[in-house]
Formats: sequence, C-alpha cells, structure tokens
Amino acid sequence: MSRTKQKYDIVIIGAGPAGLAAAISAKENGAEDVLLIERLDCLGGILQQCIHPGFGLKKFRLYLTGPEYAKKYIDSFLKLKIDYLLDTCVLEVTPFKKVLVTSPTTGLKTLEAGSIIFAMGCRERTRANLNIFGDRPAGIFTAGTAQRLINIEGLMVGKEIIIL
Repeated sequence: MSRTKQKYDIVIIGAGPAGLAAAISAKENGAEDVLLIERLDCLGGILQQCIHPGFGLKKFRLYLTGPEYAKKYIDSFLKLKIDYLLDTCVLEVTPFKKVLVTSPTTGLKTLEAGSIIFAMGCRERTRANLNIFGDRPAGIFTAGTAQRLINIEGLMVGKEIIIL
C-alpha cells in the first residue's frame, strides 16, 4: 500500500513492533511522508509467530500473545494511513540516504529519505555460529525457525526434540 513516491521524510526498515512504533511516533510528531519497508508479506514481525502470552504488560497493561500485541500496533499504524511496502527487500542504503529496494510487485526501485531508521529486530545465530558440524545436518533448526514452521506454516518439525 504505497503511493508511487520517490522521496520520504522518514524511511523505516522493519515492520515489527519497533518499526511500527517508530512509524506511528514519526507521523504523530509531524513527519508528513513516512514509509515502512518489510521483507515479509505481513506487518508485525516475529511477534506473529510468538503465540504464547506475556506481551503488552508494560505498554498496554494487558497480558497478550505476540499476534495480539502486534495487532494493537498494526491497528494504530493503519489508522494513520502511513505508506508501507511488504515483501520488499532492502538491497542497499547509501551514505546519501538513498534506499535501493526490490520486490515482486515494484521491481528494483531507489527511494530517497530525509532520515532512515533501522528497526530490523533480532536474528538468531546460525547453525554455523553454534558450532554444529556437518555440511547440512538434517532436522536441525534454530528455535525461531522451528517456532515459525509450527505456528505460522502449520508443520510438525519432529516428535523427539532436543534443545541445545
């Protein structure tokens, strides 16, 4: 849902809770043209796969699951009619505040920004970082990958599980 603009006051990379909060805050504090860019096909980031409760106590004073917590931010974000691009990969950010992006719908595009906020969240260490040997050991997943496969994709990752 983005207009065909080339220049934005603020470009935010990452649509998890930090990116959504940054976009909301920027818009509420006077930024006219704000763009949120997300590599996944939905807003909310990793919260969408965290189906357990425990989110929202500090911010909303509610005991929420990850998707419920994300929805509160997404609803506020959408009310403000902020531009966003989903399924979009940022390839390069230059020192001159140019952002090179690509997606199946827009192709390759260069955007200009007055400011850029990086809100890409966390990443788990890869199998190589954990010193699990072998070229491609079958059935070894990071906790986040297993969580995504089960909670988002609906796949069973195994019946006998060891967490290292």
